Amino acid sequence: MDKTIGISEFRKSITARINEVHEKRSRYIIIQRSKAKAVLVSPEEIETLEVMADKDILQEIKQAKEDIVKRRYATYEDHFGKKLPDRSEE
Repeated sequence: MDKTIGISEFRKSITARINEVHEKRSRYIIIQRSKAKAVLVSPEEIETLEVMADKDILQEIKQAKEDIVKRRYATYEDHFGKKLPDRSEE
């Protein structure tokens, strides 16, 4: 859920607001003179929005999901001719 905050209040509590966005995935709409001037969101949310805005990437994701459901993929072993290394021994 988006939260609105005045710019003066935001300035006083910027560190707490940034931590909240990072830890709780909150979003803040920063208001100045009754108008939205900026939005504070997490880097992960920006990445998600960028992916959602790219129709080519969305089509590739849709195709990949369809390929997985229809088992149209190669395993590591198929591709490299050997089993995936066991990482638990590292």
